[in-house]
Formats: sequence, C-alpha cells, structure tokens
Amino acid sequence: MTTQAGLAATLREVLRPGITVAMGDGVGAVRTLDDGASVGAALSAAARDVDSVRLVLGWLPAPVAGLAADAFGEVAALMPGWGVRDVLRTPTARFVPTRVSAFGALLSGALRPDLLITRLVERDGELHFGTEVSWQRELMAAGVPVLAIVDRTAPMASALPALNGAQVTVVGRTVDGPVRLAPKAPEAVHDALADAVLRFVPAGARLQYGPGQLGTALLNRTTVPLQIDTGLLTDAVVDLERRGMLAGTPSATYLMGSDILYDWADDKRILRGIDYTHDLSRLSRGEPFIAVNTAIEIDPYGQINVEGVGDKVVGGIGGHPDYCAAGAMSRGGLSIIAVPSVTNGRSPLVEQLSRPASTPAHDVDVIVTESGQADLRGADWSQRRHAITQLFSR
Repeated sequence: MTTQAGLAATLREVLRPGITVAMGDGVGAVRTLDDGASVGAALSAAARDVDSVRLVLGWLPAPVAGLAADAFGEVAALMPGWGVRDVLRTPTARFVPTRVSAFGALLSGALRPDLLITRLVERDGELHFGTEVSWQRELMAAGVPVLAIVDRTAPMASALPALNGAQVTVVGRTVDGPVRLAPKAPEAVHDALADAVLRFVPAGARLQYGPGQLGTALLNRTTVPLQIDTGLLTDAVVDLERRGMLAGTPSATYLMGSDILYDWADDKRILRGIDYTHDLSRLSRGEPFIAVNTAIEIDPYGQINVEGVGDKVVGGIGGHPDYCAAGAMSRGGLSIIAVPSVTNGRSPLVEQLSRPASTPAHDVDVIVTESGQADLRGADWSQRRHAITQLFSR
C-alpha cells in the first residue's frame, strides 16, 4: 500500500527545479490513496523540497485536499472559481483567461507540462480515463509521461482506446471514486426559461447545455427527442434516456453528478477530448446545433460576461464562447442565452460589463427570459440594443 510519505518520496525522485506539473481535472481529480492519505499534500511536500515547481490546474469542481499553493513557484489555473478559489488567493497563483477549445494549444506551448498526475481506471488489464478525458489525452499524445493513481471503484466512460501503458507509471491506488455532486432541483423560473428555450429546439437537434438548474430543466421538460453534444454531462441525461427522449449516444468530455450518473455512465463510450467536444468545425456541421447558455452580465448589444461581477470571480470563460460560436455558425442552429430577468434583486442587463467580455455579441442569436425573448438574428447594432433593452424592461 502506497502511503503519503512514500508517494512524496517517489515524486521527489521525478521532480526537478523548473519542472511543470499538470494535475488531472474534473470530478476525477486525484484526492486520496488507499490509506486515506492526501495526494495533494504529498505533491506539495515534494514540490516544496525541490523548489521552483510550476503547477497547472484545469477545471476543478471541488478543492484538492492538502494542496498547498505556496509550495509551488507558480500555479497557473485555466479555470477560476469552484475548486481553485482558495488557490488563487496565493500571490504566486494566477488565472489564465482562455476558452476551453484553446486549452490544447496553451498546454502544447506556453504552459506545456513535463508531467501529468492523474486518476485512471483499469479494465481487463488496460488503463483508461474514467470520468473525464478533457485535455489529458492530448498531453499523452504529445508524449507527456503520466504518474497515475488507479481507482478501483470509479466508472469508465471514455470512448477512446486504452492508454499507452509505456507512458504510465502507477504510483498508487485508491477507492475514493469521483466527487459526488447531487443536482439542485430547478425552480419555477428555470422551468419557465426551459419552456421558452425549447420552443426554438426542433426534434433531433443536437443540444448543448450547461450544468445547473436551467440545464436540468431543459432535459426534464423536452417533449421531443434530442441528441446531447455538450461539454459536461449531468444526472439529467439519465432521466432523459429513461423517458425515451435521448437520441443516439451522448457526447461530452466531463461527467459531474451523483452515483445515479456515474453508475449509468460506467462502460458507456461517451467521453472524448476537448479537441473533439469543443471543435467548432465539427459542432457547426451536421444536424442543427442548439447551444443554450446563461450569463452573469449582458450589455445592451449582447456582449456576455460569465466570470463574475467586478473583482468577484464566480467562474471561468470555459466553453461558453466555443459553444455560442458553434451555435451561431450551425445551419438551422442557434446560440441562445437564457437568464432570469432578475437574480438576487439584480438585472443581468448592464450598460457596461464589469469584466472583459467572455463571449462577443455577434455570437449571440437569441436572449430569453421568463417574460419573453429578443431574437437578434439579422439585427444591426441599434436594433440589437433596442430589442435587448425592451426585453429587460418588461
């Protein structure tokens, strides 16, 4: 059985000053070993001893227990919020603003890691990614070596062939499984938004949805079969299939949910890398692609901010601009922004965004609230401003 001290000793042998280490992301980000020891603590201890180690973090829905950001010379996070909020309070940590489709280019260039530490699952003696593929498979294809914690209980939902065992060194095992995140039931406003959005969604269309109550409402309330082509699958897709409304095999790069989702997804070939799931050329071709996303702030022309308000960061840019662009480019598709007219006493419509735009206005076709919609297709700038302003004044 590998212990925290044993793993730290192994890492000290591999790490060197100036090395860049990436940690696998998603609900399957490494947490503990068989004895409950923290992988994050072991990596931090080794990095502190070696000095000047750079750490790269992707999308983390929960903090990595035991990870000490100040043990690293630099921490570069590709997504703020969620599991890296505490990390980003460290002076040497920073958020790199980028869309998900650009992660691969960034990780093959300025932030190219020398080592990937991640969780894998084993099937028939072969190793696979389990609850996410994300950007990790691209790193392996580029020759980046892997230190793996093998999970005996995590599901395996990768659609890709088994990994090259010659690139992988197994340094520990675990049974802690992926992070469980039970979905929050939609409220009346989310049901109203979903009903308004679904009027634009034809039977058989490919639907991209985000995590959260709106996405759940969309899948719960559709009355026509839909294909799911998105970045992140949630529990709602299980009910969609049970109701006979899931057309074909869903596609995503991450899972996030409860055991309902993880048990359903085990041994289903549904997860691929972001080079596939966020590829604008693929997404914009074929059956109509309907991208449904939300916003924190919208300006009168339709520019979108999804990161936060002012200095308060809620989330990252993520795949928002990728999917909005693909929906706008798709023949018969749409890029839809669906938001309540008021959230916490505040309208999302602002005269000027308080942060840089996450998604440009020209990639937004329709804005929907519970009280109506602004169809911006074919509108000039003055018409867009008028339609959006009128929508939020109802």
